[in-house]
Amino acid sequence: MEKQKRNQLVAISFFLISSIFLYVDPENVSWLPDRVVQSSVLIKGIAFVLLSIAAILAGIAFENKLRISIISGIGLAIGLGFLYLPVPAILRGSAFHLLFASAVSFGMTTTAIRVATVVSAICTCVGIGFLYQPVFPSLGGTALYLLLPGIIVFSIVYSQKVMCERISIGLIALGLVSLCQPFLILFYQTGFQLLLAGLTGFIVVAHR
Repeated sequence: MEKQKRNQLVAISFFLISSIFLYVDPENVSWLPDRVVQSSVLIKGIAFVLLSIAAILAGIAFENKLRISIISGIGLAIGLGFLYLPVPAILRGSAFHLLFASAVSFGMTTTAIRVATVVSAICTCVGIGFLYQPVFPSLGGTALYLLLPGIIVFSIVYSQKVMCERISIGLIALGLVSLCQPFLILFYQTGFQLLLAGLTGFIVVAHR
């Protein structure tokens, strides 16, 4: 029980700290040293790590899984809103953090397995489609934001673990082939996203 409470406290603390790192602009805090202000990218990276740890601990330490699932679903919706709606840059910059962390905790706590499986598969397919559609180039920049949350939730909730492994390995192979071939520039440019999505899915499946 003490360990559970400690994990709950760590999850809440990391969530609050990461929120401060994400939404408080160091340039607006006059008493911060210049070195800290100039390290805003590093601060965002630390926020990503802390938020991810908080999401994992939230899925483990809290007994009310439904509440965590609802909060995570709201986090996914907010992340998508920050990604596609006209919002300030500081909010848009946190979209990936929210989507990644919310996907982890949502996959760990949701009881709507079938719905989560279908929606996550659709998100993954849409993300791949965004990579290769030529009509709206700006959508290609958001493909990874859909690919990673989709593959994370899918790898957690889908009942057939072997199939998840095969899909992840397929994405890894496709990403490597795309990066290694010099002929089709579009495949070369999108190879990293496919490789990262495949590696993420494989790591998640391996730790189920």
